[in-house]
Amino acid sequence: MPRPPERDAASPPTRIISLYETLAIVLLWNAGYKGVRVASTLYALELGAGPFDTGLLLAVYGLFPLMLAVQVGKIGDRYGVRLPIVAGTVVSALGILLPWIWPAYPMLFVSAAVCGAGFILVQVSMQSLVGSLGSGRTRTLNLNWYALVVSTSDLLGPVTAGFSIDHFGYVRTYLHLALLTLASVVALFFVARRLPHGATSQADRSQQRMSDLFRNHNMRRMLLTSGLVMGGLDLFQLYLPLHGHSVGLSASAIGVILGAFAAAAFVTRALLPTLVRRVGEEAALCHAMFLSAGTFFLIPMFQDPLVLAVVCFVLGLGMGLGQPLTVMLTYNYSPAGRHGEGLGLRIAINNTMHVSVPAVFGAIGALFGLAPVFWASSAMLAAGGYTARRSPRDP
Repeated sequence: MPRPPERDAASPPTRIISLYETLAIVLLWNAGYKGVRVASTLYALELGAGPFDTGLLLAVYGLFPLMLAVQVGKIGDRYGVRLPIVAGTVVSALGILLPWIWPAYPMLFVSAAVCGAGFILVQVSMQSLVGSLGSGRTRTLNLNWYALVVSTSDLLGPVTAGFSIDHFGYVRTYLHLALLTLASVVALFFVARRLPHGATSQADRSQQRMSDLFRNHNMRRMLLTSGLVMGGLDLFQLYLPLHGHSVGLSASAIGVILGAFAAAAFVTRALLPTLVRRVGEEAALCHAMFLSAGTFFLIPMFQDPLVLAVVCFVLGLGMGLGQPLTVMLTYNYSPAGRHGEGLGLRIAINNTMHVSVPAVFGAIGALFGLAPVFWASSAMLAAGGYTARRSPRDP
């Protein structure tokens, strides 16, 4: 694994928060968020929800990110990321605690909405912050370290949720997950003053329009590919627990299978800098999408937890590359001084998928069963691989 890079000499002043401090906060905050998504899905099933209901629940997590992502990015570009990050971690912790305070089915939807609002405040701002801590190859390495830490929290959150559910029950699990996010709030208390709180560019913004971003062919291509990646991740996170529940697997077994997926994403992201140097970012993204499509097709064919863990590990090798590569390429293709807005637009499109795909595929699952959902998801990821290709006319 490559050594974490130091900031470039031309980076912001030394008083700014370091990459390592930033990644520690991301680890704690994201572990709580990813864990609560799994806990709420399984709790909803325990309370009698079906595929359509759980699809709607997952869609609610994307409601505020869909509405707020671009505005959060603009706020970060114009006023700095300090306020969005601090507010977002506090809101995230509150959202995770709500089902512990009132353990009822409707509260799962309220919790999902609040968690989604906190998530978008932190995610856009953190990605923009990490991207600003270096340039060129250093930026690529920094964003890859960010992706590695997200992979670690993707493993920590679901596994913590699964074992906590089996040993302490659903309600206490929300308290345990909230403690992870509250730890990030405590960490921010010591470093908040060193978060950026000023405009990233002095350019005149009066003539800037969101449509400017869509006019760039490469930007459009990355935004579409990113949305398809996110749709595939959402469907995996929703339907793998549903499939495991339907074949009688325990919450711990489901958590371990999800953890195998996250572990694979960590491995493949650790190798990402070498892979990018050899084949390029677009080619790596294209191959990863086709690998994911082929593996997604296999999931409903197996019921053994060990076999499913192996299949999901291979799936994670492909899907694990999708998010960091689309973040890097979106940042690189964004106009100067509008990186936060570009990343926010990417997340807004991703959350269009968050809201629409689980609900639509939930209806398909209710009508036709789970297997057709996995196969349709495979076709969607294959379409993402086609979109990710770099054509000869691309600059």
